[in-house]
Amino acid sequence: MASNSNNRPVLILGAAPRISVAVARSLYRHGIPVEVASFLGTERELRSRAIRAFHRLPLKELYPTKFLDLLLALIRERGFDMALPTSDPALSALAEHYDRLAPLLHVGCPPPSAVERVLNKALTLEAAKKCGIHVPFTCTVGNMTELEQVAAQLRFPLVAKPGQKGAKVFRVRTFPTLEKLSEALRMNDPGLVLLQEYCPGIGVGVEMLLHKGECVAAFQHRRLKEAPASGGVAVMAVAEALDPGLRDASLKLLRALEWEGPAMVEFRVDRQTGTCVLMEVNGRYWGTSSLPILAGVDFPLYHWQILHGEQPRVPGKYAVGMRWRWTPGYLDRLYSIVANSRGGISSTTSRIRELAQTTIDFFPTIHEALWSWSDPEPFFSELAASIYEHLTAAVNWLLRKLIPGGMSRYAKIYLRLRPEARPIYAKLRTADALGTNRENGQAFLRTARSVVFVCYGNIMRSPMAEAMLKRVLAEQGSSGIGVKSAGLHARVGREAHPGALKVSREIGIPLDNHRAQLLSPEMVASSDLIFAMDFENLAELYAVYPEARHKIHMLSAFAEGKQRNREITDPYYGDEETTRQCYSILMQCVGNLARSVLHARTLVRH
Repeated sequence: MASNSNNRPVLILGAAPRISVAVARSLYRHGIPVEVASFLGTERELRSRAIRAFHRLPLKELYPTKFLDLLLALIRERGFDMALPTSDPALSALAEHYDRLAPLLHVGCPPPSAVERVLNKALTLEAAKKCGIHVPFTCTVGNMTELEQVAAQLRFPLVAKPGQKGAKVFRVRTFPTLEKLSEALRMNDPGLVLLQEYCPGIGVGVEMLLHKGECVAAFQHRRLKEAPASGGVAVMAVAEALDPGLRDASLKLLRALEWEGPAMVEFRVDRQTGTCVLMEVNGRYWGTSSLPILAGVDFPLYHWQILHGEQPRVPGKYAVGMRWRWTPGYLDRLYSIVANSRGGISSTTSRIRELAQTTIDFFPTIHEALWSWSDPEPFFSELAASIYEHLTAAVNWLLRKLIPGGMSRYAKIYLRLRPEARPIYAKLRTADALGTNRENGQAFLRTARSVVFVCYGNIMRSPMAEAMLKRVLAEQGSSGIGVKSAGLHARVGREAHPGALKVSREIGIPLDNHRAQLLSPEMVASSDLIFAMDFENLAELYAVYPEARHKIHMLSAFAEGKQRNREITDPYYGDEETTRQCYSILMQCVGNLARSVLHARTLVRH
């Protein structure tokens, strides 16, 4: 076995408790030190007897260079000889920097080309078709126009998933009608979405560890309950005997994908008709990782042994029939059914039956995903966070019911902001209500050489402000002022919103060539003036870039009349007329800004 005091530590990248703690405990039991690192703001610090240390890396999306530099420094400093991903973003990060990481340690995933075939669901399904595996009807849409183009081909109910695994969108959801799907896409702005026909049956996962194309270990589980109830992640599961057909199909697919290491192939099996359909492939440790370990198949240990030249001792059988429960996910499912908050829940799901079943589902014979008598902290920590999340959702719902529309919207914005931005937003909103916002916007105009306009997604307001200022400066024959725009939550490369495109053409400042970009620390540092569109933008900018606060302003400081120092509202959820009104305000603000800048520069010359 691996119990050697000289074992070098393993780095787990990703901090989803039910996955990372399970992997850490597996290795810790065999004398292998484990540390965990996270670069996602949504992941909390993990504390466990099995985890020697927790490291917080920079947000990769905002600080890609700093993230890599500190990751490499951490590996060298701590002496890691293996890195394991436990989330899709972590898998993507290891694959992206595979060539830099491979000389330093064992990377717990195959080369980038294989990872791409798993993270890109379209490529996964294409490979499955070539293997003769049945796949559901699938298409992808990126906006409402594309949805309208494929609407006639869609059959409801259908399942909507992120087009790229690990993308920041709403969870996997089932939609009963086109109207419900359209509403969700408009409200969430999820980016690329994969739409899949709904396949009846039960979820079955076949887990495998591959080495040089050979199956080292295999396990199968069946989902008993999911969250949300209409289909999502497993919250209750049971160990099953390997189905020879599913085993062979999974192995054939993983070989076609040129996979190396652990993976879970998920099927939807209709046992009445005998048909099975591929849903997806998880190319890293999966949500039910603790179930096979508890049942006798220790994937993390075997994975470590293979990469260290040892021969795993894989048992010939495991505890078929063992049941497993993930309590925080179970509570999430229960909340979705009782509150009916997710939409698309099957009409056959009875609230009364679900509540009655709860007592049975918590029998002591059912193994808890995170519970350990010798290491209870991870379980209680995640459970407390889950309860807090549901209480927050309940308070949010109550606010929407009791508070007038405008205040309810402000409360919703407040709750979704990062904690450090919330008091700033509250202060800005209060000052606006009292009429005490008095920014004059004239700071640094004389020395301004670079301007950045910022909004939420960089697809409507900020790109138009950029285009307008460039047009005005060109007409005035002014040079030497750099003008850019960016979004605090932009999807890089996204085109301008369809409504923005139409109105921009009407006013003769087309945004056809615009592509969204994310605001970066480098952009903030190199800019003389940064203009926000609303208080949400401003609060977030103040919170994330406190060192640049002196050069961050509201663009509406250059408005006139009642609009001065007020928000330039996002027209994303409005119609074309809303966009026209927004662009009219932008034109006024940008015109006054340009005149002020040019006047200030004239004074400097004289």
